[in-house]
Amino acid sequence: MAEAKHYKLTRKDLREPDEFQAFTTQAIDWIRDNQSAVIGAVSTVVAIAAVILGVGWYSERQADAAAVRLQSAQALFEAKKFADAASEFGAVGSEYPRTPSGRLAELYRGHALAAQPDAAGAATAYAEYLAGTPATDYLRQEALLGLARAREASGDTRAASDAYQQAADIPGPFRTQAQLALARLEDAAGNGEKARALYAELLKAPDLDGESRQAITSRLPPSAIPPDAAASEDR
Repeated sequence: MAEAKHYKLTRKDLREPDEFQAFTTQAIDWIRDNQSAVIGAVSTVVAIAAVILGVGWYSERQADAAAVRLQSAQALFEAKKFADAASEFGAVGSEYPRTPSGRLAELYRGHALAAQPDAAGAATAYAEYLAGTPATDYLRQEALLGLARAREASGDTRAASDAYQQAADIPGPFRTQAQLALARLEDAAGNGEKARALYAELLKAPDLDGESRQAITSRLPPSAIPPDAAASEDR
């Protein structure tokens, strides 16, 4: 077994200054010579950190306050106080525009106006929400569906069809509703061929309810009904 080597400090080694000690001494001397600059730099860093912490704290407070106000507005909506709900949703959106709840309030304001009903006001609210870039595709789809319904209620079927089409082009929970409305408008406009193609496509939708499925199949000739859709109807 090899013996471990032992290193012995010489008197020369002991006389050599410790590198860490030398560096520390130099650093202290530099700080002493540049005291004003060091204090200024430290003060700047502290000030920046304080601003960052302050902004974060303020943003969190704003988000919490907006969420509480949004819940209050939703309670008014559920109580069918649609005018009051629309007003409160509008207040949340205008007072907390940079918070998630504030942005969502703009969409819900459209719902409340539509429920009054105030189709023109709802269409404006939905359009403003869409102009602000919704956070997710399904929220954009929901707003487009609301916009389409508001425009249809206002008698602008061409604009309604366009909004329904945009909503139907987005994969999401409101796609089937948008496709149904689009097919209905095409059917009412006398565009039978296009309506039948839309109805046939709808029969493949897994979330199509039984009542809608029966209504669609009653409007299609047997040859236009997809085999798998006919099998589903038989079950």
